[in-house]
Amino acid sequence: MIVHSMIEAEFQKEIQLDFLDAFRFSDRKDQWFRRQIIKSRQFPVRRCLPYTSPRKNKWLILFEARSKKEHGDMSRINFVCYVDSPHGYYAFMPSFMNEIFHLVIYPPHFFSRFSLRCGVNLTGVKLMTYFFERNCSYVYDLKNKRISEDAYEQEVYGSTLDGVALGIATELDNILFRTFITYEMTKGEQVEKFANNEQIRKEIHEGEKKK
Repeated sequence: MIVHSMIEAEFQKEIQLDFLDAFRFSDRKDQWFRRQIIKSRQFPVRRCLPYTSPRKNKWLILFEARSKKEHGDMSRINFVCYVDSPHGYYAFMPSFMNEIFHLVIYPPHFFSRFSLRCGVNLTGVKLMTYFFERNCSYVYDLKNKRISEDAYEQEVYGSTLDGVALGIATELDNILFRTFITYEMTKGEQVEKFANNEQIRKEIHEGEKKK
């Protein structure tokens, strides 16, 4: 079970061990989500199911379909593990890059900034659910920042539907998103760069072509 006092390597191992159970749970809900799609007259259809694993970790399983064909192997499903702490909720979204397991990490400060800057009057699990239902797909931009004479930090910018997540790459090659800005808050060269990244994201993840 994840606890807030774990170091990065410990909670990464715990989530990786847990992921298969979360995936199996989503597989068992395929027919349920298919019925939701058949009944719907509006798309996309989004549903979120809570799940507590045998290891006592809490997950959000997010289903999305943009047409009646998107069920079963065609489903868009995202997984988010989360843990409560004295400072608020931390969230961890598993990701695979070149078949290697990674995490995208969101601390409580990230969600408070998203809520404030996007005018979302929600808190806790409801706030996280709202965010991830809308912002699970990214186009990334990376930049090396010098932090001392012989050390660099890799900044990560994730363009998504509601704005840009700002963070860093960790020593274990995970992504830690520290805060969130809207597209209206971008400045200088960021404006064009992040607007272009968002258009690329739409083409890749939403099938929306540039007009």
